[in-house]
Parts: sequence; structure tokens; C-alpha cells
Amino acid sequence: MAHQITTRADNFAEMAYTGETPWHGLGQKLEENAPIEQWITSAGMDYTVRKTKIQYYADRAENDLRVDPDFVALVRSDNGERLGIVGEDYQIVQPFEVLEFFRDLVKDAGFKLHTAGTLFGGKRYWALAQLEGATIAGWDKVGGYYLLSTTADGTRATEGRETTVRVVCNNTLSMALSHDLTAHGFRLSHRERFEADKILQKQLGLAQEHFHKFMEAANGLSKIKCSLAGADEFLMKLLASKPVEGLDDEANPRRPKGIDSILALFEGAGRGAEQKGSKGTMWGLLNSVTEYVDHFATAKTLDHRLDRAMWGTGDRLKTEAFMQALELV
Repeated sequence: MAHQITTRADNFAEMAYTGETPWHGLGQKLEENAPIEQWITSAGMDYTVRKTKIQYYADRAENDLRVDPDFVALVRSDNGERLGIVGEDYQIVQPFEVLEFFRDLVKDAGFKLHTAGTLFGGKRYWALAQLEGATIAGWDKVGGYYLLSTTADGTRATEGRETTVRVVCNNTLSMALSHDLTAHGFRLSHRERFEADKILQKQLGLAQEHFHKFMEAANGLSKIKCSLAGADEFLMKLLASKPVEGLDDEANPRRPKGIDSILALFEGAGRGAEQKGSKGTMWGLLNSVTEYVDHFATAKTLDHRLDRAMWGTGDRLKTEAFMQALELV
């Protein structure tokens, strides 16, 4: 695929969104108050994942047909595509359950669904909802969100976490103000049952408070000046402690190649980089890191870049950059 969204045979993209059209131009636009049922259909999350037995021939002549006693295949109900092979005790979280998680939050707590969809043919699916928004330096809009994602191939757990989105460049960054990420979300293995009510009570009560603290920190970073030499030093330290796939420079291993691209974004090429509170500040440098990871870092496909930026090594790099920047506040 040339993009990160699952696309069906009839060219239907499994994604729904509100507001501005995403950069890839795919998906179905919905009204802000669209019902959950419409989100499920428009995001292409109206299929179910089911277990099916795995059969195999144990002999070369293909006479001895057996059933695997320990593993099953997970398949899509609509097209029969195999999503993964897992143990018999694997607990499936259905695509529609990811959106149902937000039903009461939208109805009673003021959340607004923002995007939802699937990746890698339906092996991963997610929903993102906004809980609040604020502005830095009078123009830089940042929204506080909650992201829920899971997989149907056994590769990753069900995960919910607080995150932020910078509107000007659609960068994402964890809301966590420390390395204790458990206070800002949850991770549930597929050996455990997904019980949304218990998770909501335990995890979401402090989300608004966490966003306010994040904005205080972000405003602090927007007031800390950072020179080009200081930015170079910060990035060398960051990438030495958190190397990420796609940033290594084989010709000069002492200087990761991503540094020069990030510095170019910091010097003015980044979106909003010339604006007050961003130009020549730690907030601007932090967003240069996140913009590079989210939009420019080398990846096999854009599917893999999004996956890495939201859940993989790129996400960890952005979080580490935030933690190191906070040491200066």
C-alpha cells in the first residue's frame, strides 16, 4: 500500500474522521455528533474477528490430516482473510468494541471522536477521541486525546493512553510527564478479558488534570531559548540514548542522519517553526523531533511509519525527547 489505511477491494478506505481531511485524503468524513453506529460502519470496523481451526497434513502423501490442538487462526468475518495465528486462549477485542469504549465518554463526559480505522488489512485497529484543547503562545493549538488500539494478530496488547496532537502539523506526543506511563493509560494482554467499565473508572478520571499539567510544561518549554548548537547537542544525547530504526547513518555512525533533518525543521522548515513560542525554543525543537518521526523518518511503507510513530520505537523516541526537555523546565 502507498498509505497506512486498510483499503478494501472496492477502494473503500477503513477510516472515518471529523474536521479537516487527513493528509492522505482517505476515509469518510462524519459530523462531530455522529452516532457510534455510524462510526463503526464508516470506519470499516463493522466486521468481526473469529477463531478458526488450523488443519495440516502430517505426511508427505497428504493422507494424514490433523487439527492443531494448541493454535487457531484469527480471520475476518467479511472476507475470510487470515489476520494471525494465536493460542487457543487468546481473548479477542472486536473492532466495534474499540469504538463502543467511547460511547459513554462521548455522551456524558464531553469527549469527541476524532478518527478511527484499521491498519495492515485489519490486523490493527484504533479510535482517537479528543477531551480538551488549549493554545500555546496565542496561536499554537494543542488537543488532549485518548487513544485506544488493539491487534488481531497477537503482536501487541490492547492499549489505551493519553496523547496530544499539535494541530498545525498533526504531530502526536504522549501526555505523560514522567516515565511512569501506567498513570496515563493501560496495557492489557490478550490473555485477559477486556472489560471497558473497569478500565474507564480506573484510568480516565485524571485525564483532564494530566492535560492541564502537560500544557503548563509545554508553555514552559516555549519560553526556554535554544540555539542551533544547543539543539545539536540535545539531539546527539537523545539519539544516543534512544536509537530508532530509520535514523542510523552507516557512513558516519557517530552522527545519526536524522539529526540534520530535524535541525532543518527546527531552523524554519517545520510547520509553525517560525512562529512565536516555537522559533528558537525547546518547544520548537521538541516539535521538530515529533514532526520528523511522524512524517519524515525512513520506513518500509507509510503503514510502518505510522505504526512506529504511534506505537513503536518512534513513539518511545518522542516520549524520551519530552522527558529530556522537561529537565530544563
